[in-house]
Amino acid sequence: RHHPQSASRCRPTGRAIPEDPKNPPGAFPGAPGSPFPAEFTSHPSEIRESSEGFFSPRGFLRDLQEDPPPFPVFFQRTVARYQEEVERAGSALRRAEKDAAEKEMEVEELQRLLASMEKEHRNLLARMEAGEAELERLRKVEGDKVAQQDRSAQLEKEVAALREKIHHLDDMLKSQQRKVRQMIEQLQNSKTVIQAKDAAIQELKERVSYLEAENLEMHDRIEHLIEQQVSRGGLSARARSKSEYVSSKRLPGPKPLPLIRVVET
Repeated sequence: RHHPQSASRCRPTGRAIPEDPKNPPGAFPGAPGSPFPAEFTSHPSEIRESSEGFFSPRGFLRDLQEDPPPFPVFFQRTVARYQEEVERAGSALRRAEKDAAEKEMEVEELQRLLASMEKEHRNLLARMEAGEAELERLRKVEGDKVAQQDRSAQLEKEVAALREKIHHLDDMLKSQQRKVRQMIEQLQNSKTVIQAKDAAIQELKERVSYLEAENLEMHDRIEHLIEQQVSRGGLSARARSKSEYVSSKRLPGPKPLPLIRVVET
């Protein structure tokens, strides 16, 4: 029972109760049309049972017919159910966040482990490749030992032959150097002889020039004496014949050059 005044105060007026756009009916987790998934509640069966009884129109009418509660009590029950569902959804959300954080940590740990394993794999692969290369090199060295020995023997023979050739070439070079030195000495001696002969020729040329000058001077004196005798008279015929005789004795040759003495330096 309830007080008639309170009932009159809470009597429905026929107006629709405005809905909250942030919390519409059925907005709790697991309810039909709710944006929250059903996993956010820890008791999905209880949520579904309560939602079927509370949000179903038939269940709502059945509850009103069996025990019609006063409107304030109904409102309080609705608020209580909303708060209960909010608490359940919050606890479920916290558990989900905790699980997500734990899973995220596990994923990070797995990623670090995977990176370490990849690094170890690369190191092992590099070591394996280096070992294979070293093994291949050793196999090649073992296989080339015989060929290297044959090649070494052949190279030793070639080196011995080249040394012999170099020895012969050294002897020939020394012989040619001696010949060149002898030829240089002979050339120097020849130059000395040529210079001596040139000096002798120059001296002979000077003597010839001196004799030609004396001959010319003697000829001029004779002509002067003859002219003096002719000018005195009486002996013109004899002087003429003598002049002819002297002129016939004149030395033939080119015109005498002046006396020039060449001194060789």
